[in-house]
Amino acid sequence: MTLIRWWLASTLLHAAQWGVLSVVLLTPGSPQAESILHITLVAIAMGGAVRLPGFRLTLVAHVGLVLAPLILRDLWTGSAHHALLAFLVFLIGIYALVSGRNQSVALREIHVQRQRNEELILALQRENERSETARNAAEEANASRTRFFAAANHDLRQPLHAMRLLSQTLVESGQAVDVPAVSAHLVECVEGMTQVIDDLLEITRLDVGNVTPQWSTFLLDELVRECSRPHEPLALAKGLRLEIDVPQIAVHSDRALLARVLTNLASNAIRYTDQGSVRIACALTSDAGHVWLDVEDTGIGIDEEDLPRIFEEFYQVGNPARDRHQGLGLGLATVKRLSDLLSLDVSVMRSAPGKGSVFSLKLKCVPMSGAVAGTPDAGPSAGALLPGHRVLVIEDDADSRTALAGLLRSWGCEVQATADVATSLARLRAGFKPDALVVDLRLPDGASGIDALRDVRALLAEEVPAVMVTGDAGSAHMRLAQESGLTVMVKPVRPVQLRAFLGQVFASNHAQPAA
Repeated sequence: MTLIRWWLASTLLHAAQWGVLSVVLLTPGSPQAESILHITLVAIAMGGAVRLPGFRLTLVAHVGLVLAPLILRDLWTGSAHHALLAFLVFLIGIYALVSGRNQSVALREIHVQRQRNEELILALQRENERSETARNAAEEANASRTRFFAAANHDLRQPLHAMRLLSQTLVESGQAVDVPAVSAHLVECVEGMTQVIDDLLEITRLDVGNVTPQWSTFLLDELVRECSRPHEPLALAKGLRLEIDVPQIAVHSDRALLARVLTNLASNAIRYTDQGSVRIACALTSDAGHVWLDVEDTGIGIDEEDLPRIFEEFYQVGNPARDRHQGLGLGLATVKRLSDLLSLDVSVMRSAPGKGSVFSLKLKCVPMSGAVAGTPDAGPSAGALLPGHRVLVIEDDADSRTALAGLLRSWGCEVQATADVATSLARLRAGFKPDALVVDLRLPDGASGIDALRDVRALLAEEVPAVMVTGDAGSAHMRLAQESGLTVMVKPVRPVQLRAFLGQVFASNHAQPAA
């Protein structure tokens, strides 16, 4: 900026020097000398218009310093010839100023256009970068989806293959068959397929945003103990210490979803630990109002190169043979999605091969006054209350209806199984009074299980306990049933879940078998 000022000052100084020439040569000379004087000064003035278009005030001063003395000299001379020259020089001065202004406007437009072009180039570069990023992300998503379906295909076909062989073994009546052993293997295969389907459905619901957190305040230590209790037998069988070091504090989150996260982390820790301990502990963070909940184990640990991929679907460390008994590789993928949904900031605080791992969750701590106690577990004797009770099954699929009725009868229940609402109401009018209802959510001809349940309860004039079963996980019908306060189980329903529900219902209502 200083150099420009010096240059402009030098330009004006030279213009003043040229202007002084008109004063020095005040007395008119020969026509040739006058012509040279006028042409020279006009050329100097026009040169300024070329060199100074971006400096309008300097240009006006430059033209004025060069031509104004010449015009005054010509007018002072008083001849008609010099008056004409003065007029011509004045016009040329005006032209120089107008030309300079036009050039200034043109240069400004060129500058603006250059800036626009640069901005456009930058925008195109950013768009190309975004397109490249999107393309890479799409390619990675496609590759991930391919790996996902390949792994899912494997983990679904394996138990299905075993079920086919086991079923054929039962059909071959000519051979001696250990029916209990084959049946146990079939149940194990079904459980394996159910686990894969449930995990896939849960991940899908999380990905499409069909899971909405139900925020509440509850005791963290109570939840941790509830989630740890089912894992105690396995830890004991492996000779592991299952340690819990969580003070009595209240947190704000979704209790059920957080329980799912803790269950998956504890299950993983025990599965991949052969000796030592699994410890669930709580520590304060530097961020006021939050606590860290750590799940620490002394297991196989995770190599540093595997850490970026541990939250991917079906990615497992230490299970190259994909043994289903060591999990399916969906637990941590579910943990990651639930963590993002609940803002838990799940992370691996430290891990090393052979030295175990520490997974951490960040939870919002709140005053104890708003904490709500958890739901107590059903007693172990709840299943003993099933024999003698009456259950009405409304299921339109014949195979499912037959299988469900057979299972309930094997538990000692008296069962009436129907395919539609009209038949169910007819059985009720004939004198069958159920203690519980098992109703399919979607019935023939577009009928809803919710409406069927309402009709049955209206006919009986009482709120008979009921559970809805459906294969449409995450559907609008399922959400409507849940919002109506109904218990919903997703097919394939685990027998232990159904048995626990019925036992808890009969125990809580102190129901007696119908006469």
